[in-house]
Amino acid sequence: MNKLDIIKSFEQKKILLIGDTILDVYSYSKAVAKAPDAPSIEAEQDNVSVMFGGASLVARNILELGGSLIFFSVVGDDENAKHYNSFVHPKLDKHFLVDKNRITTVKRKFWVDNYKLLQINEVDNQDIDTGLEKKLMKLIEPYVDKVDLMLIYDPQHGLLTKNLINYLIKLSKKHHKPLYVDSQISHRNSNHHLYKGVDCLFFNQREAEAADPDFDINQPESSLNSIKKKLGIVNVIVKLGKQGSIALINNKYIKNSPYQVVTVDACGAGDAFLAAFSLGNPELMVETLDISNTWAGLSTVIYGTIPPKKQNLINACE
Repeated sequence: MNKLDIIKSFEQKKILLIGDTILDVYSYSKAVAKAPDAPSIEAEQDNVSVMFGGASLVARNILELGGSLIFFSVVGDDENAKHYNSFVHPKLDKHFLVDKNRITTVKRKFWVDNYKLLQINEVDNQDIDTGLEKKLMKLIEPYVDKVDLMLIYDPQHGLLTKNLINYLIKLSKKHHKPLYVDSQISHRNSNHHLYKGVDCLFFNQREAEAADPDFDINQPESSLNSIKKKLGIVNVIVKLGKQGSIALINNKYIKNSPYQVVTVDACGAGDAFLAAFSLGNPELMVETLDISNTWAGLSTVIYGTIPPKKQNLINACE
């Protein structure tokens, strides 16, 4: 099976995704003058784009690649949550619960003359309450036997509580479904220790260093083994952006080169990588990692959190 065969097989895969969704609002402007009363610039707004980010961006990548998806998340009881009414797709089974005690996570990004000038986050990082936690547990289990893989996307905005994480790990083992996890540390400390025993953990370099202070990018194979032993996980992948990726899969060290592009916006590249890898062939990890790096690279030539087109991936892998 070559890379094109693997990409074609994406259409046969179904994934159960659980994670925090983020509404990405991009404001694009042009600088027109220096502000007369402050050390800043004046800009005229061209347009504003609202996009589905966070776990929803992972979902959009999976759907663009042809996979089927069962998606659980939580939104606030507010106007911003209504944007998700338009998040529909023939291969998407969406279950968004409303938490009346929180706001919908929104990240507003202000670009001026193709430069990201400012980002303002509207977040409520408190854990969901126990009632919502129990409701999610009850809703998720009937779907597990219908999927090929379980995927957790955890930017630590409150959905993935310790209890829910433990439950999902037990659920994956009970139903013999692989469980992949991507947990981020942009605003909190590493919680990777909570995911002990999962089938695959994804990191960027900063996350790997936070999870294991002994991680050394100059000694990649031994560092990956150290993370694996410390966290008690099966497989480890570290995404390195323009340097590609390194991985320890079934005790085999794999290094993949990046797909060469001219990057304009790297936001969302890790999510693209995660989506492609989750749809890949577990028996052909070198090829799957190469496809994932290519898809991540293609995502960086687009402003905003917008997945590339599947045809572009096919063209790149021919």
